[in-house]
Amino acid sequence: MLLVNINRKPITGILSTLFILMSLHSFMSVQASEDNESRSNPPQAQFTTDGVEGCFACHQGDHLSLMAKTVHGNSDNPYTPYATHGCESCHGPSSLHSSRARGGVGFPALITFHQGQEPSQVQNQACTSCHENDMGELKGIKWYGSRHELKGMTCNFCHQLHVASNPMKDQQLQKEQCSKCHSSKIETHDDFASSGIEFERLSCSTCHDVHQF
Repeated sequence: MLLVNINRKPITGILSTLFILMSLHSFMSVQASEDNESRSNPPQAQFTTDGVEGCFACHQGDHLSLMAKTVHGNSDNPYTPYATHGCESCHGPSSLHSSRARGGVGFPALITFHQGQEPSQVQNQACTSCHENDMGELKGIKWYGSRHELKGMTCNFCHQLHVASNPMKDQQLQKEQCSKCHSSKIETHDDFASSGIEFERLSCSTCHDVHQF
């Protein structure tokens, strides 16, 4: 009987150790499965309820505050970014980005509109999601399939938003913007002098619909 009791103690210890190891392996397997699931199905960013002020808590500068003075910053117009989700209307839902737990590092990343930072399709979609539709008296624009879109251009190649006035609405500034790519064509452009047209008073968009052709 004494020999049996002595032999059972090591066996019991081994079984306990095996049980612990099996439990630990099971836990690690479940954890690994949950980690893989989290990576394959990351949490989706949502629009915050803090509005523009929530962004300004970290992001500051004159070029940001200028937005409130632009068409896009007119909160009285129901079609504008400021009347909907503020900065997030263009840059994307930022619940993950603004989470203290994540230290500002969110996934997916916000749209920065920097050349080469995001695919042109992502940047253009942020703009066309509103501008391809009629918005009151403002008619929707055509863009997809246009010559400029097929070249991989994004809206901010020509348009600037964080500015007090829209350069593309100014005849001279618009010409300067177009000349960055089309300088040779502008220099050799027919001035239609024989037709009595005051060519110098025209802007490029008077004749050219760059969103469509």
